[in-house]
Amino acid sequence: MKKTNNKIMKIDSLRNIVSKNKKNTFGLCHGGFDLLHPGHVKHFESASKLCDKLIVSITCDKFVKERKGANRPIFPENERAYMIASIEFVDFVVISPYKTGIEIIEYIRPDYYIKGPDYKNKNTKGIIQEREAIKKIGGEILYTNDEKFSTSGLIDKIKKIERESFLLILDRDGTIIEEKDFLGKNNSWKDNIILNRPVIDFIHFLLQHYNLTIIVVSNQSGVAWQYFNEERIIEINNIIEKELEKEGIKIDDWQFSPQVDEKYAKIKGFEKFDSKYVKNKSTRKPNTIMIETALNELKSNRFQFERILILGDSLDDKLLAENFKCDFINVKNKKYSEIKKEFTDFL
Repeated sequence: MKKTNNKIMKIDSLRNIVSKNKKNTFGLCHGGFDLLHPGHVKHFESASKLCDKLIVSITCDKFVKERKGANRPIFPENERAYMIASIEFVDFVVISPYKTGIEIIEYIRPDYYIKGPDYKNKNTKGIIQEREAIKKIGGEILYTNDEKFSTSGLIDKIKKIERESFLLILDRDGTIIEEKDFLGKNNSWKDNIILNRPVIDFIHFLLQHYNLTIIVVSNQSGVAWQYFNEERIIEINNIIEKELEKEGIKIDDWQFSPQVDEKYAKIKGFEKFDSKYVKNKSTRKPNTIMIETALNELKSNRFQFERILILGDSLDDKLLAENFKCDFINVKNKKYSEIKKEFTDFL
């Protein structure tokens, strides 16, 4: 039996093998093959009986993410290739740099392109183009008779398995997005909304392991300073929310405090502030009022969560965590790996 690593081929090398070997017929199975399951293995077994040598081409990470969303693939392309290469029915594995199966068919030029039975009567644009591509090179499309086993269905099933309830409390500026001084003050503020990638990647990690509720609490004293109004804050939050949705991240509640403390305003000069936002006792962090308001709006309370974590980049965020009696990670200038390690140290 060929060793697993020897089965994983560069695309040009595999093309040469297929073109020079006239004694054997080559079958090609193509797909993302994310989260390998028994349905995949059975499909490869059946496909291997329809040809002499079975090739499996795997869609690269870039195009899986583009098609399935930010949380996919579950396993990166090299790991998917290794798992499939370890299956005895598979002779060759290649990571496809192309967006669809059409290009890999045209480049590898197999004798057969092998799909599952659910594609037999499908007439979507993609499968029609694949049928035309294999026919164009003189090959034939074949179908196995295996029961359909959906990866997406399996993932949905896994999601329903009970996981720890987790409350994630996020600061906004310097945490979810890169820090900009009083974002919203300048006319070019929209260009300054940039997601903080290490934090976004960490949220993806948490989503894979916990039943996550996410709230955002941020001090927005720029309103009190009269740099912008509350509508500007809401507008910025809406833009951030849309960007996060593209990443597969849903914010359950947004809270912000446009206020400043009276003592602070006295030091800086009352005349510099909009008086209606100067408060003897403000809702600003490290006060826990914004968290409590968010939980009330969600009809929840802290005791419904098995874990609570605050991510922030300032002393106010650290003190907020102390006041709310939960874990805190300062994400300022930290890589994803550093944030994750600090989190796992809590466990």
